[in-house]
Amino acid sequence: MAQDPAAGVLERLRKLEKCANTLAIEQMKAQHRAQAVQQKRAVIQQLRSKRDALRTRVTAQSAGPMLDILADTQAASTPQLDQVDVSTTLLKERIETLHHILEAYHLTGISAEVRELNSAFTFCINTAYEGTYLDSYYLDIQTQHPRKIICHNIPAFIPVEQMACTYLQLDLRRFMDVLRDALNAYTSRRYQVEQLQKLHSMFLTGQVQRNAAYNLLKFRYPILCGDMEQDVQVKLVYKDLACYLPTGVTLTYTGADAESTDAKLECHRQLFENVELHRVFDSLKLQEEVAISS
Repeated sequence: MAQDPAAGVLERLRKLEKCANTLAIEQMKAQHRAQAVQQKRAVIQQLRSKRDALRTRVTAQSAGPMLDILADTQAASTPQLDQVDVSTTLLKERIETLHHILEAYHLTGISAEVRELNSAFTFCINTAYEGTYLDSYYLDIQTQHPRKIICHNIPAFIPVEQMACTYLQLDLRRFMDVLRDALNAYTSRRYQVEQLQKLHSMFLTGQVQRNAAYNLLKFRYPILCGDMEQDVQVKLVYKDLACYLPTGVTLTYTGADAESTDAKLECHRQLFENVELHRVFDSLKLQEEVAISS
């Protein structure tokens, strides 16, 4: 029995309508993801601006180089025997002012104390991420020229000797800032990976592969493609040790319908580039684009 031509046309129209509806939904999802990325990017930029403003204010309010302040604190802490009460009061005020200045330095994550009078200082760099204290690193530095690092507990992949050759002799503060930024970025990357494995391990296929500096990460996660689940392979590269977010994101999908997932993966790539690693999966989970790994 011959098929009714009208019925065939109607069937094709229904399929076209279904495809059009699917495309419209995907476009709406893509717009939603793009807006979410823009909002998160704006928040990140705002937080970075506040951080930079705080550092600038602390630097502007600091009355002289850190070494001079420490030396003054050490000297002022030893009163002379023939001081009268007025001199003692002024001395106490001077010590209090110097300690306040050192507290201002501490806000930037760096603190210091005299190790040997006019010879060496112990510097402490405290690292933190979003208010969570992570690690502390210490350096004993001989401050008399030529300056040199006596000992430290900085990880081996941080090029502290190279940084010292570039900055230490000319600008101690610059040296400490560069070192602090590298350590904070490293502990931040490590923290993000730890939180990813702790909070979203059910969405990962296997473990996260990483190097010691956490600036090369590889892992896989499954996405939903219709009724099927297919793995996406992720490679994240951080171009230097001071990067908190990846500068290179490669997503590889080997499913049969790879072309149809290009738009979806592009949105995923933007998330990885602009959002902290453990929060990427918060967004993907809300959009129901990631499957629970078996």
